[in-house]
Amino acid sequence: MTEQDIASELIDIRLQLGLDFVGIATAIATGNQKEIRWKYVAGNRNNRYQKIVLQVGKGIAGIVWRTGRPIIAEDLKTERQAPIQEYPIALTENLASIIAVPILSEGAVIAVMLGGNRKVTQLKEALITDFQVIANKMEPSLLAVKE
Repeated sequence: MTEQDIASELIDIRLQLGLDFVGIATAIATGNQKEIRWKYVAGNRNNRYQKIVLQVGKGIAGIVWRTGRPIIAEDLKTERQAPIQEYPIALTENLASIIAVPILSEGAVIAVMLGGNRKVTQLKEALITDFQVIANKMEPSLLAVKE
């Protein structure tokens, strides 16, 4: 599995689920902390996502990473617990509705997968379930990536 394979898989997921944006954030250890970055994306409007660097607990990916639990928001303008500036991926990609779920390996978070729409969208239970199932299936691919 190559990075290109994962990128093309994200395009398929985005189209299959009718999302405007899909991304996977992974972490690299820097000293005694982790840096979380958006490594794979589909449906991005620009490359500013590459400059986003988060710590565990910060931003959408960092919060999901820390808690190991999904974040689901149908309208980020009204539903978020923090100012939109705290969610740089939503700001950069102009996302209004999001689903962000952890990708686990042996009970530990190894990545965060985010799907979003640029218009406020009612996120149906089936979409949320499908997104989590697909995210779970990404785990072997992420573990097997050959640069």
